[in-house]
Amino acid sequence: MSVSRPSPADPDLTLPPNGLPAPTRHRLQPLLLGVLALSAVPAALLAADRVAFENSEKTVALVMDYPALAAQAKETGQTPETLLAHYRSLGVNGVAVYEDVVGSAVQKGRALLLSGADLKSRNPDLPGIDPQKTYLRSIEAGTVEDLARRFNFQALIEERTIGGQTWYEWPIDPRFLPAGPDTALIDSLKSQGYVTLYRPYDDQRVLNVGADWPDVPFIAFNGTEVIGARDPEQLQAIRERLGNRVPALIEGSRQTGLNDLIRGRTAARMFSLNATWQGRLSPEEVASKYALAARERTQRLLYLRPFPTQAETDAFLTRLGGQLDRAGIEVGTPEIRNYEPSSLLRALSLLGPLAALLLLGLSYPLPRVGLLVAGLAGLGALALNGLQPFPAFALIAAITFPALGIVLRRARITDWFIATGLSLLGVLFVSALGASRDSMLGLDPFRGVGLTLLAPLGLVLLSFLPRQDVRRTAQDLFRRPFSTGDLLILGLAGAAFAVAFLRRGNTSSVGVSNTEAKIRQDLQDAIIRPRFKEVLGHPLLLVGLSGVLPGYLGALGLLGGVMGQASILNTFSHFHTPLLISATRAFIGLGVGLVVGLIAVEVLKWLIRTWNTYGGWNGGQAPRELN
Repeated sequence: MSVSRPSPADPDLTLPPNGLPAPTRHRLQPLLLGVLALSAVPAALLAADRVAFENSEKTVALVMDYPALAAQAKETGQTPETLLAHYRSLGVNGVAVYEDVVGSAVQKGRALLLSGADLKSRNPDLPGIDPQKTYLRSIEAGTVEDLARRFNFQALIEERTIGGQTWYEWPIDPRFLPAGPDTALIDSLKSQGYVTLYRPYDDQRVLNVGADWPDVPFIAFNGTEVIGARDPEQLQAIRERLGNRVPALIEGSRQTGLNDLIRGRTAARMFSLNATWQGRLSPEEVASKYALAARERTQRLLYLRPFPTQAETDAFLTRLGGQLDRAGIEVGTPEIRNYEPSSLLRALSLLGPLAALLLLGLSYPLPRVGLLVAGLAGLGALALNGLQPFPAFALIAAITFPALGIVLRRARITDWFIATGLSLLGVLFVSALGASRDSMLGLDPFRGVGLTLLAPLGLVLLSFLPRQDVRRTAQDLFRRPFSTGDLLILGLAGAAFAVAFLRRGNTSSVGVSNTEAKIRQDLQDAIIRPRFKEVLGHPLLLVGLSGVLPGYLGALGLLGGVMGQASILNTFSHFHTPLLISATRAFIGLGVGLVVGLIAVEVLKWLIRTWNTYGGWNGGQAPRELN
């Protein structure tokens, strides 16, 4: 491909009135913009399909942890059934029941368990009692016999007659071995209409794992791995025994083997708070987190634990119910389906990011450098995503579109709308190519999410290169003298960018103050909270484009503004967040940023004018004309 170069008389060489480096217009720009427009059609169709799918997925189940509920009932002098009925009146419609253990049969009075030492102390004259073993006797006929048949060491369990009674001698203490479901409890809960979630334990000594699982809609595994994660044959058996039960994806707990277990089927995202962490928070704070999980993270199962007191639990459930109601989220039995986008529409959408990346490279003052940078960016995205085209081109869109508008047009303040429009166009491609069944479940997170904030800044910065030999540019920069003020300003700008970059995502290496955390919670309870990077970045871009700042400060403002544009695409790269929620967040940020930015431009004009003219002093120079 031949690359056109502007002649010395090219009007593009004229410095724009805002003092920023002039953009370059390539002769292929209209054609590539046309390709962008056409490829946006299938991307928009995919966006509409995704919105329709997400709007049909607004039912959640409030699932109460049964052991915690039973413990609170005991402390408050109630039965678990009575306390659960009370919480049902406040919105709870589900119960999580753990698998019984051998010790449960003892607690329920169906069996008696004694250590060998205890049994020997009670019968000192009887021979054959081994103090190092454990002895069980059925109170309800057949209980211990049935338990023994569950384990692969059943041949080592011996029947003994001691004091005229039949005991079973176990080689280990079996109290915490999995003993199957409490079918009576589960059947009772199901008959009352509760959404039931079963939590089985994993133990390699159990035979025929999963053969006796109850008929419930959901199942959640305990620990850091699913049953069978270490044994492919057992994992396949578990896959077959799941039946219609839907496994839960526990937020913040990536269980080993879960991806393989749910291959070809679906799963339900489940949110819960660690009991210790919940104990440090108020009921209002916990309710806010659960409501946020349901509204903005597509969590379909909200796993609840009661607070230390019933009054606190009542306050938590009341507030949570109100927040879910305001968000239009219904409490019921979630119907879990997979999102399956059209492969044809996704393939057609690939042209958009490709055209945008090519256009970006050709629009650099040094087109060969631009094409090299574009090529490296494309190859890097493919490599980062294992040569998978859809997620790779979603990443290309996320790093290209925030920079494209600023590289193409940056002559006046109204070019902010062009940059923003192209960023929003990029959103369509990020969603079309990145949203899939696994990414929306959180199983396949967006690879390169940090690059979506960093790469656009570099792409815009490279467009500042002058039309001359790169070696000469490097030499000029190396020889340029820097004042103390220059170093101070650049240091502050670098620190500000580092803080903004490190504070990306739901968790970061840079914390927030208690005041900021309270502001965030209040905002997310009242509205969909905008991202602070956008609220700051959009005004910076407006200030940079306005030309109000002298010297290179305008360019620094523009580069800071790239963060706001990049944050738009970064927002939409969290595919577990509904598309309309991300759109609302982005448009709130755009609206606030536009207003703040326009005000900031006028305030800065007044401040600079006052500084230059106050008392007749202008630093020995004519006042800078502000436009």
